[in-house]
Amino acid sequence: MRFHRTLAIVAAVVALGSVSACGLPSADSPQGAGEFLKTALGCKVVDIASPHEVQQVEAMGMTGINGGGECDDPAGGGGDVDFLTVEDMEAFQTAVKGNEDEQDDLMIGDDFAVDPSGDDQRHQLLKAGLLFLNCTSDFKAPEGLSVDEGEIDGCVTTEYSKDLD
Repeated sequence: MRFHRTLAIVAAVVALGSVSACGLPSADSPQGAGEFLKTALGCKVVDIASPHEVQQVEAMGMTGINGGGECDDPAGGGGDVDFLTVEDMEAFQTAVKGNEDEQDDLMIGDDFAVDPSGDDQRHQLLKAGLLFLNCTSDFKAPEGLSVDEGEIDGCVTTEYSKDLD
């Protein structure tokens, strides 16, 4: 029993410490994304989405995903935080680009996306290494702030959000 617990702890630490080649944090699973959010935001509980709930999100047009969940009661307040794990970032960004309602301060890691509830959460997630995904036409960040090409034309990752105070 103790061996299994040690393996689980090691796996969680590896998932939290995992950073992709492009520098974004990587979660590798809904549980890994939940552990990332527990560390970054101090979530009390992480609820992992059921396969049926993931299918419902896909039916609403969100493609490229393979899981998700919700970070309940983050330490700083501000409301619960939804997240999705992404198996095909190109398909995911295509879906986000095609749905303007999904383009409001969505933040991404290498293989997961987070929909924070407030500015404090956005600041904490930026410090933890996530970036905003921006797929709006004619986007320009202020001089000196990072902008990197996304997986598809018209999407970028950036540390800038016009709505962030």
